[in-house]
Amino acid sequence: MARKERTVKNGISAVIKYVVKLLLQFVLRTIIIYKLGVEYVGLDSLYANIISMLSLAELGIGSAIAFSMYKPAAENDIEKLKSLNSLFKKVYLIIAGVVLVVGLALMPFLDFFISGEPNVDVNLQIVYLVFLLNTVVSYFGAHKRSLLFAYQRNDVENNIMTMQLIMMSIAQIVLLLIFKNYYLYVVMIPLFTLFEVIMVNIKAKKMFPEISGKAQPLDKDTKKAISKNIIATSCHKLGAVVVMSTDNLLVSKFFGLTVLGTISNYVLIYSAITSLISILINALQASVGNLIATKSEDEVYKFYKVCNFAFSLIVGFCAICMMCLYQHFMGMWVGATEYTISIWVVFALVAKFYITETRQVTNMFKNCAGLMWQDRFKPIIESVVNIVASIAFIKLFGLAGIYVGTIFSTLCAPLWVEPLVLHKHYFKCSMKNYFIKYAAYLLITLITGGLSYFVCSLLPLYGIWWFILKAIICFAIITFVYLLCYFKTSEFKDCYQSYVKPLLKKLKRAKVK
Repeated sequence: MARKERTVKNGISAVIKYVVKLLLQFVLRTIIIYKLGVEYVGLDSLYANIISMLSLAELGIGSAIAFSMYKPAAENDIEKLKSLNSLFKKVYLIIAGVVLVVGLALMPFLDFFISGEPNVDVNLQIVYLVFLLNTVVSYFGAHKRSLLFAYQRNDVENNIMTMQLIMMSIAQIVLLLIFKNYYLYVVMIPLFTLFEVIMVNIKAKKMFPEISGKAQPLDKDTKKAISKNIIATSCHKLGAVVVMSTDNLLVSKFFGLTVLGTISNYVLIYSAITSLISILINALQASVGNLIATKSEDEVYKFYKVCNFAFSLIVGFCAICMMCLYQHFMGMWVGATEYTISIWVVFALVAKFYITETRQVTNMFKNCAGLMWQDRFKPIIESVVNIVASIAFIKLFGLAGIYVGTIFSTLCAPLWVEPLVLHKHYFKCSMKNYFIKYAAYLLITLITGGLSYFVCSLLPLYGIWWFILKAIICFAIITFVYLLCYFKTSEFKDCYQSYVKPLLKKLKRAKVK
């Protein structure tokens, strides 16, 4: 299968999985809130974050080994793939054991993460054990999943996961509606995770029957390269897990499960938008990697500026819409003011979204250029500052302080270290122009957002038609201001001529046919 065809299939399957997952999460979340209570949503979020912290046991080892499989897969080096796959299997069995032991050791301390007496009619230890079992089960068969990634057949796993999500969610919805039993709902998660693991293994064995049997030991150079990648990915993994997982833990610890359940509804929408941006980034990643391998730094730099411009617009557009529509949407969804948060918390959450997502393009180019080693200490600094700053800012700003702390930690390291590494070690030029552009994009986003929010605030807060009108107003104001500010820039012209115009021509030809 051609690379372009694989990319298209992977992209389509990822989008389908994304849409299905989002819709099913939304339906399940609604049923849990109305049938059981918002505290159960908070419990879900708390345990999901504790378990994600346990993934630190993996320390990026799997990513390092999987990365080393791309080249032998491209060269069809079966013996090396067998050796790497065998190593992968052994490593993940060890990781599963470590996660199980550490997870069990955490059980006596679960109450530490919850503020006050939780208003839930379940045994917290039993529910936690189910979540832990789900994680342990997911590690089995991970070595087979890596083969699909190495051969760029992500669509196979995406399709299996989509089927699994649909089946599991239908079972959970039926059980919740009939029995209103949280135990029955949660026990479906590891059962269907096991189903997914079995299906992926069956499919991988069928597609790659030659990668089985006795494997030869890896050569010293490969082991050395994997070891170096493990050190770099471990640092990045540590930083990512701490920064992404501590917010909900801090909410639960300082404000309780009810507040966590409420904020989790906002985070559901937040995560849906970030997932969509990640799909776009992942779709670009293979092209960027190929561009770096085949073109000069000047040509790559030109494409980088276009991508940075385009994603700044996309992220800015999403941030403005979130700020203007978040509260209205939540009011329509949960239908009660006690399930909405302060507008200042919303602003902090949106600011975190903007400052985090505008880094994605730079980070993607940096990783494609193989520069993870150069900023390996950056995520460690970020994670330490994030925890300390978030706890400190809670005393100053309350709930919003948790997200202010994350913003502060981003400003301290990633916001300037990532572009510094990319410009210094790959583009070999000053990053002055990057920060000038970043400041300009941020200023225009703030002005556009302020205007949009002012106009939307003049309209009623409830009603679906008012929500639609606000969405139209946001789109109109953002489009007008963006065109006014960017129409004559070189990035806008390059973006339009190279990507928008050809796409419009294709759509026009398809319409004529």
